Amino acid sequence: MKTLDYTHNKAGADHGKRFVLTRMDAFSADKWARHILQAAIRGGARIGADLAEAGVAGLAGLGIEIFGFMEESELDRALDRLMQCVALRPDPAHPDTTRAVIATDFEEPDTLGLVRAEAFRLHVGFLLAAAHQLFPVVAALLGEAAQETLSPSAA
Repeated sequence: MKTLDYTHNKAGADHGKRFVLTRMDAFSADKWARHILQAAIRGGARIGADLAEAGVAGLAGLGIEIFGFMEESELDRALDRLMQCVALRPDPAHPDTTRAVIATDFEEPDTLGLVRAEAFRLHVGFLLAAAHQLFPVVAALLGEAAQETLSPSAA
């Protein structure tokens, strides 16, 4: 799996903390991404083909649409799953030693946000892939339904 080392360089209590972020396997990441999009849409987000066409750069602009409309419980599950991809390197003398992060590893609110953002970046491609998978299927189904409604044999 793809990994990313992140060292928190901002001043404060978390300065110098080192994290290892590991991308989910493809099946898990695909499922995570599809659930995020579906939860956002259920919450009222107006996303669709825009997301599928946005690309990685455009995804940042749609972030509020994706996460801002999710129910709190679904958002918590999505972020918790993302944080399962994060480990801490607690001892610089033993750089190969990692452990799962716990709440007390984050003393500064900024640190948690920045680590989440890095973990999210590892998975952006799966959100785009989920959008490509979901929205063409929905469009095709809507197109078929419209054809059936307009077709003389549908009467």
